[in-house]
Amino acid sequence: MTSILSNTASMAALQTLRSLSASLQTIQSQASSGLRVAAASDNAAYWSISTTMNSDRRAVSAISDALGLGAAKVDTAYSGMEAVVDVLAQFKAKLVASKEDGLDKQKIQAELEQFKQQVVSIAEASSFSGQNWLNTDIAELDDPTLNKVSVVSSFVRSAGGGVAVDSTEVALDEISLFNKTGGGLLQAAQITKRITTPGGLPSDIGGLQNGAVSDTPHYGHQWFTFAGARSLGPADQISFNVMVDANAPYSAGSSYPVTINQALVNSALGKSDGSITSPAEMVTVMRAAFTAAGVPADVSHNYHYLPSSSSGSLIDIFSLETTAPGQGSSIAIGSVSSTLAGGYNFGLSQTWGHVNILTSAYVPFTAGFQFQLTASSQFSFDVNFPAAGTSQTYTVTKADVDAALGSSDGIVSSLGDFATVLNSVVSELNFSAFSGNLRITPDTSGPHVGRYAVFNVSNATSTDILTVETDSTYVTMSGFDFLSIDITDPSADIDDLISALDVMSQAVVSGASILGALQSRIDLQASFTENMMATIDKGVGRLVDADLNEVSTRLKAVQTQEQLALQSLQIANAQPEIILSLFR
Repeated sequence: MTSILSNTASMAALQTLRSLSASLQTIQSQASSGLRVAAASDNAAYWSISTTMNSDRRAVSAISDALGLGAAKVDTAYSGMEAVVDVLAQFKAKLVASKEDGLDKQKIQAELEQFKQQVVSIAEASSFSGQNWLNTDIAELDDPTLNKVSVVSSFVRSAGGGVAVDSTEVALDEISLFNKTGGGLLQAAQITKRITTPGGLPSDIGGLQNGAVSDTPHYGHQWFTFAGARSLGPADQISFNVMVDANAPYSAGSSYPVTINQALVNSALGKSDGSITSPAEMVTVMRAAFTAAGVPADVSHNYHYLPSSSSGSLIDIFSLETTAPGQGSSIAIGSVSSTLAGGYNFGLSQTWGHVNILTSAYVPFTAGFQFQLTASSQFSFDVNFPAAGTSQTYTVTKADVDAALGSSDGIVSSLGDFATVLNSVVSELNFSAFSGNLRITPDTSGPHVGRYAVFNVSNATSTDILTVETDSTYVTMSGFDFLSIDITDPSADIDDLISALDVMSQAVVSGASILGALQSRIDLQASFTENMMATIDKGVGRLVDADLNEVSTRLKAVQTQEQLALQSLQIANAQPEIILSLFR
């Protein structure tokens, strides 16, 4: 039926044209962008996967850049180590040559000094991006909590959706040639030497007459990593307790409740929004909180005994040791609570550190000795704790030796016997055998800790004590420093210097091999990272990229269909005109 009120053919043609126009717009969008899934509305699942993977791809790209930076640091350190190995070989050759009679040792020493300066120059120049692994400044180079540096190695997303950045750690005590506070590979070497000691000579009391000075300890401290910026609202606060100088049974310590709120933050930082945005600001706020609570402690950025350090996110909290001298040197943060979202506390709940720290000293054991059958046969020495202001003189007699060793001849024949005798007489120190040395430490059950643990043994004297005859004694000699080698010194033993240098050279070679292995690891990881980025690009492309061959074919077909639909619409619109002509 034909109607002049409703043109059904025209409406059908118009609907078809609209549908084709929408399809044409979609296909043209795919052709211009190259994507068949360009928005979440195209395919929510594929769009979500591709967006996440593209984000991960950018993260992996950043890891690739970080690997390049890490590789540059490792390459720089390795080049320095390799150059130092060559210089040490030449240095050793000169030492060997100096044993020849008739050679001018002054001139050879002048050459050795140039070699020393070359090694120092190499170590100082082996720096990249502000980091120098061969010339370090670490308070305790053998402390694994301080001597680590890391190289970013990978980006990982777990099955549960969590992400993490993995890194490869490098222990600087294995590669550092020179360290500001000592301990570098070229700053101390130990060699084992065979000596023959004739009997009947005046004794140096097993080496004790050379004296002993302890290393320097530091205050008991804790540190934590600043967890990131956050603002405290007017009703927000972080509360915790600080226990200072607890050292049972000598000191029960003192506990102090501390609160950090918006008012304290604004007052300390001169702000109005209660925000703490950096480790330096956190230090300022902590100091203000400690002052307000009367806590006898202080806070610093990084470690308080590294005043030159002012970077990184570590914050150090340390006791000021206000208890009775030497009674305690400790600090502990506990009972941390926070009203911030998720209990956020800037990292205060994740503290760790050292408390009631002791020191040690080492005396190379030289030879056994024997008391004579005279009333005056004895030796004495002083034990001093300068910071605590205490000093004590101890005297050891033949009766003390026989009582300690269960003997009757007054002979101290070994390092172990020597330690046993001294432990029976001295109450403030502990003595033990350690690699051919007499190791001396404060009594762990005693009160001397922290800075009060610094001690020295001095003024050792003896009367009527002679050496015991030994045919072959092996002693460990320590303290050889590469930069202090001087063949013109009349007391210098060239053989000892050669042995010490050989020990140092082997340590440097070992350090170079560690860096070489790390180079290989970084190269493998860099290659894997490049492959991973290519794989991510390929995988995402399979999900969201358009097949342009198919798109171009569909585009041509839809354009043709659109033209036909337009013609159909024109024909449908012409039908009412034909009907009207019948009434003319």
